Amino acid sequence: MKPLQIVSGERFAASLAQWCTSPAFAAIEAHPLSGAFGRGYYPAVFGEQRADASFAVTEADRPLLIALCSIGERELDYFGAPLRLFVATGLGEGAASRAVNAAFAHLDTLAGQGGIDHIRICDDASLGKLSLVGKQCLNRRATPALRLTGLCTLEGGEAGMREGLRKSFQSLINWGKRNLTMQTVNAANPDRVLFGRYREFHAAVAGRVTRSAQSWDAMFDWVAGGRGELVLGFLSGGELVTGTMVVDGTETAYYASGVYDRERFDQPLGHWPLWLAMLNSAARGMRRFELGDLPLPGSGNDKEFAIGYFKRGFATSIETWILWRWSVTADAEAA
Repeated sequence: MKPLQIVSGERFAASLAQWCTSPAFAAIEAHPLSGAFGRGYYPAVFGEQRADASFAVTEADRPLLIALCSIGERELDYFGAPLRLFVATGLGEGAASRAVNAAFAHLDTLAGQGGIDHIRICDDASLGKLSLVGKQCLNRRATPALRLTGLCTLEGGEAGMREGLRKSFQSLINWGKRNLTMQTVNAANPDRVLFGRYREFHAAVAGRVTRSAQSWDAMFDWVAGGRGELVLGFLSGGELVTGTMVVDGTETAYYASGVYDRERFDQPLGHWPLWLAMLNSAARGMRRFELGDLPLPGSGNDKEFAIGYFKRGFATSIETWILWRWSVTADAEAA
């Protein structure tokens, strides 16, 4: 049995694109946030606030596991989201266990280098039987929390998508089709001026500028390159009242943001733009549409729960996963 090695830094960065072309790690590029979009977007958003600390566990130069993580704001995570471990598909249980153990040992090393208070990690397979990731988290006195993600399968076309559509939404979608004029920014219409209107609209609704110019450039380049779309809705007077941003991986289209004119919340501004974005994602060949996090009752504020309820109305399925979180300081004190 050959020893396992940790590959990080420049060597990891130089090898990642090649490793991700392997079927063993197709899941990384399948989703835009773990794939190439995220690798360009997140550094533009966070700048020097977070440093990429991603690494691979290899055996004889063959990657067994790829970990996506970053360090900053006293947390070890993945640019504000839980860090992810991708074990090569087809790996035997013994080899997978060795790889996961090595990955957690390296995470411990990163945390021990100082400046880290908390670690957050995504565990996709902890329901039913505790996963290898779950066992390692439990050993570190981590606290688990159930999380839900809304999904819509696109492969069955509009008929299949309608199986998950909340019945009351059909009339609201029809209202939008009648009353909103839609414009898109995508590969067919890479209109930077139109994209700039959305950026200004986003800041006006939020009441502040929330993202750097570099992050907006990264989003524009992505959708203009044919890997997503911005859908904008205008009233008859020309007022921009709704915007829906979608970015693509190789298989999954992700609902990145939805912005609506708060003074017109009495009107169903979001239903037709989101449904149109989902239809267009299917036309681009995406296999599924991720609607994002669905907060459980009591886990967020009323606004977050209402947004989750809205997104659930488009989902054909709900995916469960475990968020593990532990305090490095508390663990050290207990030891």
